[in-house]
Amino acid sequence: MGAEYPVNLGYTARLMKNFGLTRLYLVDPNCDMRAASVYASHGAEVLKEAEVVTLAKVRGNHDLLLGTTAISARRGANIGRTAVKPEDAVSLALAAESASLVLGRDTTGLTNQELALCDVVTTVETGTDYKTLNVSHSAAILLYLAWRSSRRAAGGREGGSRASGERREAFAKYAYELALTSGMQRHRADRVVQVAKRVALKSEVSSKELGLLVSLMRRAELALNGTPRPSPGRRRPS
Repeated sequence: MGAEYPVNLGYTARLMKNFGLTRLYLVDPNCDMRAASVYASHGAEVLKEAEVVTLAKVRGNHDLLLGTTAISARRGANIGRTAVKPEDAVSLALAAESASLVLGRDTTGLTNQELALCDVVTTVETGTDYKTLNVSHSAAILLYLAWRSSRRAAGGREGGSRASGERREAFAKYAYELALTSGMQRHRADRVVQVAKRVALKSEVSSKELGLLVSLMRRAELALNGTPRPSPGRRRPS
């Protein structure tokens, strides 16, 4: 996001080359790309092929976005932000159908609105009052953790990847509708949506398994509203 310093952008591209990553998205870049290419060294090709896009497009193209911030959310203060440890964050990203690491600006990081577009937010703790890491340093730590986690999980996870973003959204949608149908106040139903997304994201449930739960919730919502249910012999799409 808004790359400002060529050295940080170049080092990030170099790190991607180190860990075998090739797709770099640039959102509102504001630095000398030629200078960044020098710092990228053998990762210059990653920088050359980088795509300038909007964060909204990155959101639409990926099943999971992992955002980074130096400001840890207070427990319970922001129910809509799924903040997890770096080790858990990279595990969630690796288990997703597609994921992207969202790094903030060199000086101000990501805004609250940008963090809200991320499925997961993580903070690399330093153990001191000075918590703000250089962008490329944060990337190095997270990419290393991802590489180490992928080695441990070599062979793949039994049952396939975790639930897709589409299934998580459907799960949250029916949780919301069930909450309203049961008489829950709208502002509390809004919180149910955030909790449902968090539960679906952090659980070990697969897309197929979550699809079954979505189908059950759909039937429950129809029953509560007095809508005739399909006959047991007919299968509904999930």
